[in-house]
Amino acid sequence: MSTSHHPDGWTILKFIEGEKVVYKIFATWRWDNDRWRLSSGAEDLRDISKIGTELIWPQASGSTYHLPVNGEHCYTVYQGLVLENIKKRCVDEKIEFEIISLGDLLI
Repeated sequence: MSTSHHPDGWTILKFIEGEKVVYKIFATWRWDNDRWRLSSGAEDLRDISKIGTELIWPQASGSTYHLPVNGEHCYTVYQGLVLENIKKRCVDEKIEFEIISLGDLLI
């Protein structure tokens, strides 16, 4: 059974470790006690579809994220600190890290 996630904010992260590339969603629920979640990821961006004002993106775990187009890079100060911590851990573990913008998706 797949799970459907509906965050109000989101940021797409690209991780590169050696030859392996994974795109993950840093999903945020700003109005729900600063809740956040890092998705399981996908190997590419091909499966993203746009329906109305949402981007729909299935992930490796089988869950699907419904991302409001106007929610890109929307997070609280606390969630921003979590994102910075993820970036710092990538540097420490020598994993390349990049934030992908909606314009880069060419949707």
